[in-house]
Amino acid sequence: MAKLDELDALTSLPQPPMDRLPALRQALTRSSRARTILLEGAYDQLIAGAPPGKKAALESLKADGKANMITSTRHIGSWTLREIGDRWPDYCSASATMRAEMRKRIRSEKELIYPLLAERQGG
Repeated sequence: MAKLDELDALTSLPQPPMDRLPALRQALTRSSRARTILLEGAYDQLIAGAPPGKKAALESLKADGKANMITSTRHIGSWTLREIGDRWPDYCSASATMRAEMRKRIRSEKELIYPLLAERQGG
């Protein structure tokens, strides 16, 4: 979440901070992909051991994760550094939408997955 907060701050600036933005975008992409890969490796076990009422929600979260990865890849691909520099206000708006979706997903993961992991570890 810290990287999302940092991107919030950068996109509130009147001009694109090209000295910091590329590295932050790369770091955010790496973090997001690492989280997704970790979760992808855990979903099948979580779904298999989940109470019946949570299985559908886990399956939906898993499917949504794949769709979100595609959306994120498209966003990154369409917002090249040149496009960002040329259309900074538009990028800020598109980036805000992506960050809101990322935060929503992370909250959903915390609410659903963390309790299941705690139960599996006996706590």
